[in-house]
Amino acid sequence: MTSIFLNHLWSVCFAGVQEDEDVKRMMQGSSMIKVRSPRWQKRRTLKLLEDGVTIWCQSHKTTSWAKEQKSFSVMEVECVREGIQSETLRQMLDSGQEQRCLTVVFKGPRKSLDLLCQSVEEAQHWARGMRTLQERVENMTQKEKLNQYPYCTSKL
Repeated sequence: MTSIFLNHLWSVCFAGVQEDEDVKRMMQGSSMIKVRSPRWQKRRTLKLLEDGVTIWCQSHKTTSWAKEQKSFSVMEVECVREGIQSETLRQMLDSGQEQRCLTVVFKGPRKSLDLLCQSVEEAQHWARGMRTLQERVENMTQKEKLNQYPYCTSKL
């Protein structure tokens, strides 16, 4: 597919959403810190892909195993909590960092994703952007979903 076709598909299926400032920022990508424990805090790049539902995560490590790229769909997200809302973040961070924190809670058994953003604004863009995209997908008709995401209908 050509990039012109992809851009057209994006504009047709996400009319209005692509102009959303939060979604634009997500598509540009952000460097954040993934927090698992006091000793395990790793920098990750998160970016919204052109399909408008997939968030890609990249490790900054150089080993081939760590270079494995991972992603998740906004449809897999149960909720996004702003601030220090997880036990992990409560144990490790001080209240001065609270507005820079996000917890992405997934549906099912997948572990939550605790993130420390570089700024309050970045955290707000990602939280609002994920909610905007979730609402857009929830409000799509089944036909729109099948046309937009023909290969992932089991998740819809």
